[in-house]
This record gives sequence, structure tokens and C-alpha cells, in this order.
Amino acid sequence: MSNESSLSLLPEGGATLPSILPEKPAIKSDPWPEGMQAIAELIVASQFPMAIAWGPQLRLFYNDAYATLLGDRHPGAMGQPLPLVRPELWSCLQPYVMQALSGQPAQFENALLEFYRNGRLERRYFSSSITPVRHGGEIIGVYFVLSDSTSRVLAEQRHAFHLKLSATLRGLVDAVHVMEAASRLTGEYLGVGRVGYGEIDATGRLVSVDRDWTDGSIASLAGESRELGSFGPAIIAQLRTGRTLRLDDITLDGRAAPYADGYASIGARAMVIVPLIEAGRVAAIFYLHEQRPRHWSDQEVALAEDVARQTCEVVRRARVEESLRDEKRVLEMVNRTGQALASTLDLGTLLQAITDAATELAGARFGAFFYNSQDEHGERLQLYTLSGALREDMERLGKPRATEIFRPTFGGEGIIRSDDITRDPRYAALGPASGMPPGHLDVRSYLAVPVISRAGQVLGGLFFGHPEPGVFTERTERIVAGVAAQAAIAMDNARLYEVAQKSAQERDALLQSERAARVQAERLSHTKDEFLAMLAHELRNPLAPISSSASLLSMQFKDEPRIRQTSTIISRQVRHMSRLIDDLLDVSRVTRGLVKLKLGVVDFRDIVSGALDQARPLIDEKGHAVQLALPAAPVYVRGDQTRLVQSVTNILNNAAKYTQKGGHIALALEGREGHMCLSVSDNGSGMPPELLPNVFDLFTQGARTLARSQGGLGLGLTLVKRLVELHGGEVSAHSDGVGLGSRFTLTLPCVDAAPDAGTAPGPVQEEGVRLERQLRLVLVDDNADAADSLSQLLGVQGYRTAVEYDARSALRRARAERPDAMLVDIGLPDIDGYHLAEQLRAMPETRETVLVAITGYGQARDRERAIEAGFAHHLVKPVDMTVLVRILESVGAAAARAESPATTA
Repeated sequence: MSNESSLSLLPEGGATLPSILPEKPAIKSDPWPEGMQAIAELIVASQFPMAIAWGPQLRLFYNDAYATLLGDRHPGAMGQPLPLVRPELWSCLQPYVMQALSGQPAQFENALLEFYRNGRLERRYFSSSITPVRHGGEIIGVYFVLSDSTSRVLAEQRHAFHLKLSATLRGLVDAVHVMEAASRLTGEYLGVGRVGYGEIDATGRLVSVDRDWTDGSIASLAGESRELGSFGPAIIAQLRTGRTLRLDDITLDGRAAPYADGYASIGARAMVIVPLIEAGRVAAIFYLHEQRPRHWSDQEVALAEDVARQTCEVVRRARVEESLRDEKRVLEMVNRTGQALASTLDLGTLLQAITDAATELAGARFGAFFYNSQDEHGERLQLYTLSGALREDMERLGKPRATEIFRPTFGGEGIIRSDDITRDPRYAALGPASGMPPGHLDVRSYLAVPVISRAGQVLGGLFFGHPEPGVFTERTERIVAGVAAQAAIAMDNARLYEVAQKSAQERDALLQSERAARVQAERLSHTKDEFLAMLAHELRNPLAPISSSASLLSMQFKDEPRIRQTSTIISRQVRHMSRLIDDLLDVSRVTRGLVKLKLGVVDFRDIVSGALDQARPLIDEKGHAVQLALPAAPVYVRGDQTRLVQSVTNILNNAAKYTQKGGHIALALEGREGHMCLSVSDNGSGMPPELLPNVFDLFTQGARTLARSQGGLGLGLTLVKRLVELHGGEVSAHSDGVGLGSRFTLTLPCVDAAPDAGTAPGPVQEEGVRLERQLRLVLVDDNADAADSLSQLLGVQGYRTAVEYDARSALRRARAERPDAMLVDIGLPDIDGYHLAEQLRAMPETRETVLVAITGYGQARDRERAIEAGFAHHLVKPVDMTVLVRILESVGAAAARAESPATTA
């Protein structure tokens, strides 16, 4: 149906309005003038509630969104006068409508409107724009646009409420005042008749209300106690699960209706109850009560739960603070005995002070504390302290006997209180008819409280008397019970004081021992690190001349098979020794978390190829066949390329080492659902089942023999595991048994992104300029064998070398000869290599000289210090000649380029 036809159905007559609107000649009386089609289409198409009220009687036309607000009044409201459709809102809306009819647009923001929908009164917040509707220059009605801002307004109000609640509770220290304030603020904010807290006794059967708040329309429950069972088992069961109870109308709820009498006794028809759980049981409830049925919204229930939790925490803290204040007050009274009491745990002194304090707190005329103790022979003694009476008075009467009046106290049966002991039947049966034995203190009001230890043992009893009847009350019982608790603690503490002192002394001794052990461990760890670094340095120093001499022999006697073979053996063993030293230092650094990874995106196929290159000498020496299976597509991971190559190399070296000559090694790399997997298999000696769980542990190897033909320290696989774990991966080992080979599997997470194009440095293209002279080198090393052998080796390769054995001589030669490069040892006798490099960099003659550190110190910090001091390169002894020659070639190329213009000129 079109909008126009819809409007044509609006009744022209309808109900007549009382004198609500004044006569306005500007308002036309046409039922539907032309030109309203655009407005009608706008209203019908909008998702916001929109309506127009037109004509003299302000008849309504609205869209579906507005119809939702009307509820069951739709569709009957269509075409009816607005004041009759919403009589409950007309007094609020009339001023805005009149303003719009006068030609001035009107609006209101976040106004609280109460209206009926579907038979229920609702309270919601709206913002609205009301504008005049004109036709032919005349105002014919008003146009409404509504926006429901209830959620936003309630959220702001809840926030403001919580701020106010927090600020109010923050300044309160008494638990009762906290509950009163929280109840009052909640009741006023939600408009509830009664709000309060009820505490559940330990049995879970009785609820008691100390204080609550009401708006005056419903009676207070303060000071009352009720049986929980009177409200229905289903209700109680729900509360015990910790779930909030919401009852809109008790008479219509199947769980509560059968127990209407219980609810009638407290005058409640609708309620919200929030259970507060402590130690697995309902310890208290926070309740909201109404005398009439009420629909509780989700927001109201949520706010009640928030208040309950927040107030519960504040109450708990307040009660702890209140308990501490009470304890402080009692202790202050105990401390009246003098300054000595603060520094002693003497049992008699403490109990006398407690007796005096309890007597005063109870308002008693006489007080006594009878307790049991043991002498040095272990015999039990009954002792006592008095307050308000002389000791000879008690000695004349004798000790209390286990009569009906005293037995409950010493038996721990509870507190005995009598308003008039002379008329108490429990006492009258024990004495003469006159009531009080001859010579007895004048006592009528009587109070006895057992003193029970934390372990449940009756330690004694506090007894109080007063010559007037009815002096002691329930409040007195509670106060004295607290004093009795203090007495029990004091007695326990006094008895345990000596044990505590001994324990403290033992604890101090243990702490001192632990501190000493920690200092010793740290010192030993530091010493170990220094030792390992020095060991590596001292082992590398002799390896350097051995390696250089072997290379020199190989070059000078390349036509002598025996010498060449000997040189090869020496070089191979030097490399093996270097690997052992590197592994030893790496394991030390990895286990202490000192390894810093240089992460980047790398293709793991390159890792496998690089590892094969490094392990190739050992593989070729053993004559193994290698089967390699790499995927065609890149397998990208995020990691430190050097450390990953080291890990795979160690696995390959392990496979080559423990596989008989002429064996078979297979490598297979594949990607699996976000991970990559590298498998390294061999047909070597395998592993027994008992070795597999510990194969990656430090210093773990297979069965050792006197021959130790395989060598090694059991460090390689430990390094693999630690380095792979640093990359977020895993490594595992498998073997079917001894002689059946082994398989190691390494997995790492893959990344989708490939390395950025152009980020990896390509090979340096040297210009085609050659140096026409020999490269001038100066070698500085206090180890004459290392310096001389390396000098001879470089001389054979065509370099002009000079050797100095100390830093000062090196400075003089460098200043005189201006070498192209200097190979400097770090551990020099007079000036270390770092300071030598700094001085060389400061000299104009050697500012362009390339400095290469050649040292036995090879840790990461050593490299960093070398670069900071001015070295361009850092090489570890024994020097890898391939790397050194590559460096010297680049130095020569740079020198040639620098001298080229002068030559051509």
C-alpha cells in the first residue's frame, strides 16, 4: 500500500479533543493536503522512530520504529489525536508541541519519560527534535524524530553512581556504616523500598539483619533474624550456587508462592537477592525489597551485584580494621602494666595484665584468671591472677572446684553468665540457703569465659563478679570472649616463645648459610666463565702456529705426499680442537642465557646447504654417501642464520661421527601446516633405549670406551636443543636400537613473508684495478711461534710482512712504514690490543690502515669491544686462512683503487 493510500485511511473525525489546543487559524483542517508525500516517504523509510501530528486535533501518522514504542496501542493509534494516544506524556510534550506550532523548532535531550507499553509502565530516556510542518506557507502540524538514549544515560548514571559509592565508602571505617551507606545509595538510586545486608550463620539456616535502609514505605528488618527455610528450598538452593535471585512477583513464582507467609512476614512482594560466597558457602546476602510487584531490569540486577561485591570487599576490610582496632585497644590496656610488658613474654606478667584489662572492659568489681601450667618436673599446677581482690581472699576460699557452676568453664562448654548468682539454681544447690558461703566476696553478677587455645585445648578460665545484679550483658560476653582469645594467644605465644627463638636462630643460620652459598656459587660461576675464556685463549694460542705451520708445509712441500698428508692430518685435528673449544664456550653462554640472536627471514634450504658445506670435510673423510631432499619452493623461517647453520652442522657431524665408514646419511626438508621439518637419518651405530631420553643433556654420549674413537665432549647436541628452543622450535631423536641407525628431527615455525628484495647484500664486485706492489702487513703478537709461522705463511702467498712482539714496537714500525693492514693480537704484554688499536686510529700515519684482531678471545663481547676499539675485523685463533686471504684481497683492492688516480696521472 502506498503512503498516500495509507494516509487516506486516517479517519477524518475520530475522537474529539477537550480544550487542549487553543484555536489557531494558521492550522488547516484538511484531512490530508497535497505536498505531504515527501514527508510521508521520509517517515516510512526511516529506521528511527518518526511521526507527524497534523491538523487541529494533532492526528498521528508514524512509521514501524515508532509503532514499536506504542506496543499494543498499535495500530489503533494510527490517525488518533496525540494527546489521547499518550495522555501520560502529554503534560511533558505539550510545551514543545506548542513551541513548534508557533513556528519555532523545539528539542529535548535525554528526557526521562514514563509511559505504558503492553500494559506495563516503562521508564526510558529519549532525545527528540520537534519541528513545524508547513504547507502552502501555513503550519499544518508538527514532525517528531525520536532517539532512545536509555542505554547511554543509564551507563553514565551507573558510572556516576559507582564513583559516588566509591567516594562515600572510601571515607568509612566501620562495617555497619559501610553497609548503611551502600544500602541507602542503592535504594535512592534505584527507587527501591528497602535495601540491606543479611548475615548467614555458620549452619546456613539463619539470616540476621543488623542494619538496613528503607524509603519509609516499608518496615525495617534491623535487629531481626529469620529461618532461611521459610523462604523455600528452591530459592535457598539457588542462592547457595552463588546465582542472583530475581523475583518480579512472589505470588506468580512457582518456587516462592508456596511460602508466601514467609515473604509476607517481611512485607516483600518483589525482590532481588545477591548471595555473597565465602569459603564455599553463602556468608551473607544483599537484598532489594518492594511491597508491590516490580519488573527488575537486567541493568538493575547487574548494579545490585556490583554494589554487593564492592561493598562486601569494603566491609571485609573494615571488619579487619575494626578487629585490629579492638585488638589494639585490648593490647593497650594490657600494656598498662608498664614498658616491661612490651619486651617480655613472661606468662604471669601477661596474664595479670589481661585479667586487669578484661575486668575493666567487663565493668566487673572482681576478676580472676585460673589456668594450668607445668613445673620443671612436668607436674601440672593450677595458678591464677586476680584483679580487684586480694590474694589472701582467694587463698582463704581455696581453688575453684569442678562443681556445676565451674565445670562448664573448665570443660570448654561455653560462657556462663548469671544476672544474680545468689538466686541461680545452679549455685543454690551448692551452698547454704542464705546463698553466699562465709567469707566469700560479695558477688551477684557472675560471668565465666573459658580460655581455649587454637588447638582446642582448655587452658583456663576468666571469672568476673560484681556485687550488683544484671551488670553483664551479651555485649560484655563478646568483649570478654575477645579478651579470652587474647589470653589464649598470649599463653600459646609464651609457651612457644622459646621454640620460636630457637627457630629464628636456626632460620638466621640457614639464611646466612644460603647467602654464603649464593655468593660462593656466583663467585664460582664468574670464576668458571673467566676460566673458560682463558682456557679458550690459551688453547687457541698454540693452535695458531700449528695451523699456520701445517698450511706452510702443505704449500712448500705440495709435491711430497708424506708431508702433505701430515699437514692435512694436523690441519684436521686443529679444526677438531677449534670446534671443541667453540662448543665449550657456546654451551656455557647458552645455558646462562647470554646468546643474542640476530633474527631475520631466511630460507631453510640455504641453512641445510650451508651446514652441509661445513660438515663436508668430516663426511668426506668418513666416505659417507649423502642423500639430500629439498623442496622446490622456499621454506622461510625467522631465525639467526649463523646459529641455525651451527645447529644443523652439529647434527650432521654427530651423524657422520657415529656412522661407520662408507655409511649413508639422508636429509629431508618439508613444510607442514605452518611448520617446517628437517629429518637427518643415518645407518650408524644407533642408540640404546636408555640413552634416548638424555641424548640432548649436557656431556651425554653413547657408551664410552678406553679408545674413545669418536671423540667429543657431548656438547654438540646440547647446543642444538638450546639454540632450536631459542628459535621457538623443537628437536627430537629416535633410534630402533644399537646398530640400527638414528634419526634426528628438527621443527621450526614457518613465516609467510619472504625476505625483502634487495636487503640481502650481494657479492662485492671489485673494480678491475690491481695493486702493482706487495701488500704491506705488520703482525703484532707476543707469541713468537704464532707470529713467525703466520708471517712465513703470508710471505709465501706474496705478502710483504713484518713482525713485532709488543705494542710499542708495533707503534714505531707502523708510524715509519704505514702498512696497508695490521694483524694484532689482543693479549699483548705492555698495551692490550684494544688500546693499541685506539692509538693507531689516532695517528695520521695509520688512520687508513685496516686493523684485523687475531685473538684467542672469541666471545660476542670480545668482538664488540674489538669493533668499538677500531678494528675492522675480528678473527679467532687459529685463523681461517680462507677468511683472512679474502680480507687481505679486499684490502689490496681498496689500496689499488686509492692509488689508481696517482698512477694514471
